[in-house]
Amino acid sequence: MEEMFTPEGPGGPEETLEKQRLMENKAGIFQNLRWWSERLPQVRLRLVQLLISMGLFLLLVTILSQVSRFQQALQSWPGARKKSQSPATQKQIQEELEVINYRLARMNVTLERLCRQCPWDWELFQGSCYWFSRSQSDWMSTDSACQHMNARLVVVNSVSEEKFLQSWEIRHEKRTWIGLSDHHDEASWRWVDGTPLQLSFWKPGEPNNDNNEDCVELYNDGWNDDKCHKEKAWICEKPMVSCTNV
Repeated sequence: MEEMFTPEGPGGPEETLEKQRLMENKAGIFQNLRWWSERLPQVRLRLVQLLISMGLFLLLVTILSQVSRFQQALQSWPGARKKSQSPATQKQIQEELEVINYRLARMNVTLERLCRQCPWDWELFQGSCYWFSRSQSDWMSTDSACQHMNARLVVVNSVSEEKFLQSWEIRHEKRTWIGLSDHHDEASWRWVDGTPLQLSFWKPGEPNNDNNEDCVELYNDGWNDDKCHKEKAWICEKPMVSCTNV
């Protein structure tokens, strides 16, 4: 009977598989390190902002408690005592209240400066926040990705907005999905928010619906209709946050 031979020397299948596993593990480690190195500055910045916000909040609580104590003290004094207060005492109380009001005003200004009208990595333009993708995906997936960020694929409402989207550096030279399609009703172009197309920036000869092109891409010289399954970059949009309502 012939004995089965399993290569154990250099270059055998087992050694080759082991090398592949080691290479995959190293690749995974490098990817994790790269992921953390890209996001560590943002994490540090957000931590600093959180600590500053907590400190300001505690200071605000302290000031408000002082105001409350002054109000309670003033209300607890009998009317006869109020009338018999000396001018010096009244002046002292007035000065202390003015100091508290000044601190509250300074606190309000500081909080407004800390307020971010757009999330990190988003850009503010005319009351809206915009996020420009670094990766590519099909139109349907990009629409879902924007919804997961409480946003939508960008809706272009003005000439200035179109110019802003065209000029943004990260999008330059990239074919980019916008929130316009006619996949529900052929030749009836609608935005993702349900509004019909009114203002458009089509390239010459577009849209031509060449072999069922139902989704719209933004390019350097205008808009073009293309097949929705193709993978492209995309832009999400959502309203900015009003700092006065924070």
